[in-house]
Amino acid sequence: MSSVDDWTTAFARQADADLRAWELYQEYPRAAAAECHKLQFLQMACEKLCKAYVIRAGIHAPADVQGSHGFIVKHLPSIMKQEIANNQEFPKNRSWVMSQIRQLCGEIEILNPAMKRGNRRPDNCEYPWESGARVVSPLDHKFFPTQLLTASHGRTFLRLLRRAINALLYSTSSPPDPKG
Repeated sequence: MSSVDDWTTAFARQADADLRAWELYQEYPRAAAAECHKLQFLQMACEKLCKAYVIRAGIHAPADVQGSHGFIVKHLPSIMKQEIANNQEFPKNRSWVMSQIRQLCGEIEILNPAMKRGNRRPDNCEYPWESGARVVSPLDHKFFPTQLLTASHGRTFLRLLRRAINALLYSTSSPPDPKG
């Protein structure tokens, strides 16, 4: 039987691979087929990071997180808050940055097609959806997280995300508690 550490490491490695794909698309934007593909990697990295942390913290068993979604809004702000607390160089106005991070987490979570917010937000990075009388392809949609990620708090979010993944992969200490 696999251990919690085995599952945590496996999810963290997948989150790392997804975030590295995002980072490569950032560095080489012409390599990306479309914005939606790049954002899909970011969404998957965030979700897998949250799953790794909730498995490590004993909040969920590995089997409980494998086919589920909806972890980003609930757990990623707490992970980010702990990363801010652990790294003194991060923002001076932490409460404002945390409010921006929470908003970004909500926008990133709904990039997953399973997260429609009661059918009020069908936009996602993977599948076309109907809007009024027309069908919208993710290839043609302008996603709000792209704007948020270019702001200073968005860049802070990306640095914290990288640090949180690295904390799981390269540290022997306990990672931040996703419950806060």
